[in-house]
Amino acid sequence: MTQYLYHPNELEQGIHPLEFLAAKRITLTNTNPAVVVETGNAEIAFVCISGEYDFNCNATNGTAQFKDFLYVPWKSTITLSTRHRAVLMQISSPSDRNTEFAHIKFSDVANDPARHKVFGSTETSTLRDVYMFIDDKFHAARLLMGFTVGANGGWTSWPPHEHANDREELYVYFDMGKAFAIQGVYEDLATPLFCGFVQDGDLVAVPKGYHPNVGCPGGRITYFYAMAARVAGKREFMQLNTQPGFGELK
Repeated sequence: MTQYLYHPNELEQGIHPLEFLAAKRITLTNTNPAVVVETGNAEIAFVCISGEYDFNCNATNGTAQFKDFLYVPWKSTITLSTRHRAVLMQISSPSDRNTEFAHIKFSDVANDPARHKVFGSTETSTLRDVYMFIDDKFHAARLLMGFTVGANGGWTSWPPHEHANDREELYVYFDMGKAFAIQGVYEDLATPLFCGFVQDGDLVAVPKGYHPNVGCPGGRITYFYAMAARVAGKREFMQLNTQPGFGELK
């Protein structure tokens, strides 16, 4: 039976829920030794979902803060440590090319109209902010990544769409406090592949199908998405299929 939903304790061991995407939750503290990651033949992104941490990668040093991304090329070594406490998500996908390390700051993306988009409307309860960190202009092999922040009680990933022939995807929910949301994954509404409650720290894998979601009343749904192109280099962000009959419901 295919598993779609993973809780934080499962993510700590590292998972490989999809053909081209793997994920691991890393908790750094000032009492534990630094974490060293060898990328091998994968490109890896680290997403800071709590706290801040220091990094050293290919002779580049710095500090990543909450909501920052690090992109690490294949055949690299990165060392991660913190003076306090931080929680990161490590997302990896196979690579076949030379790329460059990047520290992508949330503040830079949030202030860039080309990468911070607002979609939907309050009238249809679909208003949300999308922050594109690793977009199709970023030099990567397979990865496309960013944040989505919905309005309280609102829908995101709307209108329902799918891109299974081109890309697989996962969502990691964070910064939601005690709120919960409902995530669906389906090809046919009558027989959903997955429909369940998600909370802070959970991950849902989307190998195929439409995948809209909605936050609970008074609570917003916040998550980062990670997509991997099935064919390396084929990373068109808007290559997708809208569910028939829903294209006008924006």
